[in-house]
Amino acid sequence: MKQHKTIGVMLLAAFIMLACPLISSAAQGSAGLKIAYIDLQKVMGMSEAGKKSREILEKKRADLGKKIKDKELQLNQKKADLERQGMMLSASAKAEKEAEYQKEVRNFKLFVSDSEQELKKTYQELTKSILRDLEKVIIKFGKEGKYSMILGKQESSIFYADKAFDVTQQVIDAYNKWKKEQNAAGAKKERK
Repeated sequence: MKQHKTIGVMLLAAFIMLACPLISSAAQGSAGLKIAYIDLQKVMGMSEAGKKSREILEKKRADLGKKIKDKELQLNQKKADLERQGMMLSASAKAEKEAEYQKEVRNFKLFVSDSEQELKKTYQELTKSILRDLEKVIIKFGKEGKYSMILGKQESSIFYADKAFDVTQQVIDAYNKWKKEQNAAGAKKERK
């Protein structure tokens, strides 16, 4: 998957390098080529939706962390109890308690693994939702601003670009505005 993405990025870069001189020379008589880029990581971190997603994720991480810590304390307590009682138990009773403890250890490890997967899934869902919305906003922003192309700073391997071409903050502002409009429209529908 990463290999396909890398190949796609290289093909896009090659296309841009080959096409830009042709397009710019053909467009010199017209309005010209208008290119910009955005830093998606910055948009994800600084937009209102990105901040809210991070809060949701941090809350979930804290909740799961507390549950894991509680389960770990219970497990440690059971181990201490088993070690204390070990001398007084018969061999079969001790083996039974040991097996029960090992089962709980496996369940704990499974719970930790499931919790990590749940966090990862939540992150992916939140990110996917933001990116889906951002795509709409960037397309609208590009059309209204009459941009020929808007590139993602990370995805298209931009090694250098003048800050004048960075429209990240404008996209964040447009996205926040769009999100507020969507929330207001949703609130109106709920009232009806």
